[in-house]
Amino acid sequence: MALRPLRNATISFGLVSIPVRFYTATKSEDVHFHLLHESCGSRVNRKWWCPHHEKIVDSDELIRGYEISKNKYVTFTDEEMETLETDDNRAVEITEFVDLHEIDPVFFEKAYYLGPSAGGGKTYRLLSQAMKKQDKVAVARWIGGGKEHLVVLRPYEKGLILHTMFYADEVRDFDAIDIEEAPVRDKEVALAEMLINELTEKKFDPLQFKDEYRTRLLDRIRAKSKGKVFEAEEKEEEKGGEVIDIMEALRRSLDKGSRAKPARARRAPAKRRTTAHKKRKAS
Repeated sequence: MALRPLRNATISFGLVSIPVRFYTATKSEDVHFHLLHESCGSRVNRKWWCPHHEKIVDSDELIRGYEISKNKYVTFTDEEMETLETDDNRAVEITEFVDLHEIDPVFFEKAYYLGPSAGGGKTYRLLSQAMKKQDKVAVARWIGGGKEHLVVLRPYEKGLILHTMFYADEVRDFDAIDIEEAPVRDKEVALAEMLINELTEKKFDPLQFKDEYRTRLLDRIRAKSKGKVFEAEEKEEEKGGEVIDIMEALRRSLDKGSRAKPARARRAPAKRRTTAHKKRKAS
């Protein structure tokens, strides 16, 4: 099924303009629940309560308000908010190009596919291929959804993908968390590096990872819909932090990894022998 574009925009690249369309790049597969009244099973509704008039108000009676002092607001209607987004500032204006590794992933927020609008196919492909050849990403500004976004455009598959980003003042200072000062020995670092090497893959394959919790939850939903009853299991008391020997834990992890690899290697020849045997039998 073809994706439906969310909005139109224009990439501003020097004196070049590239008309593009935004598409949602990701989707949530979370299992969502409704809130029900336990005694009757009816779904409850959210209501907006006005304490001044002491009554429930409809959503079309609501406007936005920014508090400038205690109980004093500057208000905006939806139409007033839309006037802040003009055709001029809806452009995705590229300000610079950088290497992707220069941007820490903590700054990434949401992802959107960018597809060319009518008449923009050639310049769209030109930009994506030039960026891929140079191994660069573009840093840009874009206004949408009531906010000016800092964004990154990068080559993806046969085109471009856009990531909205957090601003620096929106990312909390890492020094605000408590980190225990603990000396680490060179031997411990060396063993940890060996374990990392044991678990290192040449390429990341996202298809090998599945949401096992969601699978269990959906299985439980199907079972309960057929009348099966589940009893809550009693949780064991949480034990205090166990003191472990880091060196011993690293060694055991390495031993476990080295034992597992030969087992996988032995299965492959057995499969080849079976295939060869079938060919000889068929001939």
